[in-house]
Amino acid sequence: MRSPWQTEIALRAEYVDYLGHVTAAAHLTLVEEAHGRWLAEVTDDPMPSFVLVRLELDYRRELLLDDGPVQATVAPLVVTRSTVTVEEALTSSRAVHTQARAILVRWDRDRRRSMPFPPGERERIRAQIGG
Repeated sequence: MRSPWQTEIALRAEYVDYLGHVTAAAHLTLVEEAHGRWLAEVTDDPMPSFVLVRLELDYRRELLLDDGPVQATVAPLVVTRSTVTVEEALTSSRAVHTQARAILVRWDRDRRRSMPFPPGERERIRAQIGG
């Protein structure tokens, strides 16, 4: 597999709870932003049409506001007719904070159902997988 796609994401004060760390819900927001940016690049569409059908998160280390911005990585593992499975991570200069695996479905906004990835998109994803 090739190196994962990367982006930097700022942490915002509203992500922090009364314990002083970034909340679990904010981790979801951060990985959603990461794979949204990745899909925007892969599809060449600033607002790519997809839905999240599965997400697994492993919280590895507390994430503090001072740890930001975080480096988010997205690595596609498997692409099918209309889905892509990706591994994601949120890291700072001091640690890996969150690891995730998500299944994303290409979505037809008009018909309100899944749709196949156009061939060019599927090929760009396959190229990132390395196969």
